[in-house]
Amino acid sequence: MRRLAVAVLYMVFAGFVPAAAGQSSEIARAQALTAEGRPEEAWQLLSPLARRYAGQPDFDFALAVAALESGRPNLATFALERVVVVQPGNVAARLELGRAFFALHDYERAEREFQFVLGSDPAPAVRSLVARYREAMRLAGAPAVDAGFSGYLEAALGRDSNANVATALGSIFLPGLGTAVLLDPALMRAADNYTSLGAGLAYAHPLAEGFTAQAGADLQLRSYADLDRFDSLAADLHLGLRQRLDARDSVQYMLRHSSFELDHAAYRRMQSAGAEWTRAYGGRGRLGLWAQGYRSRYVPEELRASSSNLLAIGASGGYVFDASSRTFAFGGLLLGSDDAVAGRADGDRRIYGARGTLQRRLAQGLDGYAAIALLQSDYRQQNPDFGMTRRDRQLDLALGLSWQLAESWSLRPQITRTRNRSNIELNDYGRTQAELALRRTWD
Repeated sequence: MRRLAVAVLYMVFAGFVPAAAGQSSEIARAQALTAEGRPEEAWQLLSPLARRYAGQPDFDFALAVAALESGRPNLATFALERVVVVQPGNVAARLELGRAFFALHDYERAEREFQFVLGSDPAPAVRSLVARYREAMRLAGAPAVDAGFSGYLEAALGRDSNANVATALGSIFLPGLGTAVLLDPALMRAADNYTSLGAGLAYAHPLAEGFTAQAGADLQLRSYADLDRFDSLAADLHLGLRQRLDARDSVQYMLRHSSFELDHAAYRRMQSAGAEWTRAYGGRGRLGLWAQGYRSRYVPEELRASSSNLLAIGASGGYVFDASSRTFAFGGLLLGSDDAVAGRADGDRRIYGARGTLQRRLAQGLDGYAAIALLQSDYRQQNPDFGMTRRDRQLDLALGLSWQLAESWSLRPQITRTRNRSNIELNDYGRTQAELALRRTWD
């Protein structure tokens, strides 16, 4: 990507930094050496001349490119900052400054420079180059720091094999009653087609001392063709504050409020607060540690006993195996304590979980991904109706494609499978969902 960046610079920005009158032949020679892929020679040629020519934008720019390409990004930033002080609208220097900050893993300042470049309506080659650097930062786990608004709209069609997330059994045995009980059809598995609409809006604003304020909202509406009693509306509001500690470390603090409606009536309300520390490693890997607290309350009278308070901690990580093919993996572990607060029949529970995702570019504009998640729930109280202590193990699998139709437009076919195995038959179920979604994003 570095060689590509140099080629783009010399093809697209040739002549943007005008040569000063009487520019030395050493400067011209250094530019040629860098363009030929010999930046170390260019650096050795220009660095002794810094005392003489430093402060001249043409010299500082050539010196900075040679420094950056020869592995001296910290020295490149000094020269480039001299350029932008004299020529604040110099897009070429801003692009190189963004690349230098990227090399130093200072992703926040790199993103600001890349935003400036994109705001200048650059040539397609430059826009593509910036997109590759921003993608590399995302893969490395850099938190988004886009100033201003971003958002998306999504429409989807799908098939749900278990719209009511219920058992496939027609009856269950209740030891407490000593007999089998026929289940109401509403408590049995039912399949249906559905459509969904989603929308989201986010805003980020950089503050002083490395802080960035964030706010956003998401809405998700699902409507079933026949089983309209399972139509749902999910709304999510979140506020965040991210603090960049140094070139590698950052901390994010988050508050969230979520509401869920089922059949046009309030079903669940949830609030959460949490924090996550993230460290980037070499531009290819990241590690995170997080803690989150949840307050979940069910609204219908017959479900209020399911309300609980959950405290969870966990670790997450990601690694870029091959940036050119967009091959990367994410994973995580969690441990939590879910305390019943309203007399849940199964009592408190302990949860243990793990997840992993692998993504790879399959062709130009087409990515494929696979994900797996496992959640173990161990309840602490014997259920009086079933005469046993509940144990659940839930496995989630997902396979999908992401096809970039055009700039800001993508099509995503996906199939997911959920299998929850429980020693209490009423809670044992399977569910398969197949979906095709079209998304439009704005940055």
